[in-house]
Order: sequence, then C-alpha cells, then structure tokens
Amino acid sequence: MLNLTRMEFRRLFRDKSVYITLAAFLGFILIALITMKLMTDPGLLAFATENGFELTAEDQADAASFLRITIADFVSNLLFSGGLMVCFSAIFCALSTCDDFSSGFGKNIFSYYPNRGYYIISKIVIHCAINAMFILVLAAASILLFKICGFSNHLGDPLKMALMLLTGWVALIPLAAQNMLFCMLIRNAAVASILSIFCGLGTVAGTIEVVTGLFGIHIVQFFPPYLVMMAASISGSSASNNFISLALGQNVLPDELLLSVFASLLWTLFYIWLSQKVLCKKDIC
Repeated sequence: MLNLTRMEFRRLFRDKSVYITLAAFLGFILIALITMKLMTDPGLLAFATENGFELTAEDQADAASFLRITIADFVSNLLFSGGLMVCFSAIFCALSTCDDFSSGFGKNIFSYYPNRGYYIISKIVIHCAINAMFILVLAAASILLFKICGFSNHLGDPLKMALMLLTGWVALIPLAAQNMLFCMLIRNAAVASILSIFCGLGTVAGTIEVVTGLFGIHIVQFFPPYLVMMAASISGSSASNNFISLALGQNVLPDELLLSVFASLLWTLFYIWLSQKVLCKKDIC
C-alpha cells in the first residue's frame, strides 16, 4: 500500500491542475481583499467614486462588518462555512478518481496492486494530503494578504484558529471517503461531484434533522457535514445561516466536538468498507 500511495503522490504533485486551482483560489482571495480595501479606505473610495464607482448601503454595511471580524473568522468563513473546501474536495476527488477508470489507468494499477482496499485507502490519503496543503496555504496567504493590505483586523486566538483548521481538515476526511463511494458506484466525475457537494454541504443531513427535530430528536451532529460547519463556530465566527444553527440553535460544546469527530471517523471506516465491496463486485473499467 505504501508503494501505491507513493505513486499517487508523484502523480498528484506532477499535476499542473493542482497548482492552477491553488493559484485561482489565491487570486480570488486577493481580489476580495482588494475590493474590501477599496471600500474601507476613505482615500481610495473617494478616488473610485470620482471615477464612477457606486457604493450602496448594503456594500457599506458589508464593509463595516468586514472590519469587525478577525482574520480567523475570515479564514473559517472562506474555507468551511462558505463551502469552498467541501466543493473543491468533492470535485478534485471525483475528477482524479473517475479518470483512473475512464482512461484505463485503473487496469494498470490493479494489475500491480490487486487488493482493492489498498487503492481506496491510498486515494483517501492523497486527498487528505491535498486538502491539508490547500487549507494551510490559503490560511497563511490570507494572514499575509491582510497584513500587506494594511487591514487592522486582529488575528484572533491562535490556538482557536489552529483547532479550527484541524477540525475542518478532519471533517473533510469522511467526505473524501464518501466521494470515493460515489465514484465507485457511478464512475462519472460530474455526477459524483454533484452528489458529493449536495451531501457535503449538509442538505441531506439538514433535511433529516428537520424531520426528526419535530419529535425532539437531534441527530445532525452524527453526520460528517456537521463537523465542517462546526469549524466556523470554533474560530468564533457567526454561521447563523447554515443548517446546523437552524436545526440546533445552540453553541458548540466540547463534548459535541468530540462526538462529531468520533462519528466522522466511524463514517470514514464505513465508507471505506462499502467502497471496497462495491469495487470488488464491479468491473474495473
């Protein structure tokens, strides 16, 4: 399995699309912060207004709200409660996995490594590594760009920010495993991506929670998307528009965090087992 994982790592870091996507995300953050700098700096705003830039009351409220948040809030809203990492992980995992089957490369892999479980685990390890790289790079870039742009926003509690990033990364593990299951069942990157995003953003868990909540039973914390949204609460940011706050209406407690982490790891093992069963029963290509 180690040889298979090393091979996947070499393939991953030679893939230019990884770096292109990372550069695109960094560009998105840069544009967002430049826009906020324009809206919050009186001198730049006056210059932009003279040149036809129009600022609405809603834009002014957004700018004022932006100046009140911490950098940790910005990062958590961008990566987790905003759904960026969920969508990226779903699409990238589906594309890279389904390509093995559509291109026929899967036949070469399984001819050298007949154990299908090793393939599933190595893929999940690779996607966990790429998620970690994106989380760390985007978080570090956000901190640096805040300083370069001259914003006065505080970093926030460094320990809470580190816990938020770690929790968000752990939350993506069962979602990657879930995506592998969709890829093994469907082997169509577009459909697998849509299903993974749909489930990863909490639509299914939220719907079930609304139904069971009518009977006083709250089960949303047992679903992997809960942990993704929980990361924003750890950093201190407000995520009042996500399905968790609507369903539970309460703050994150330490025991809830541990329970959600444990449930996510159980989901990961279940998805790995089920993906292996599906892959063993279906043709390779």
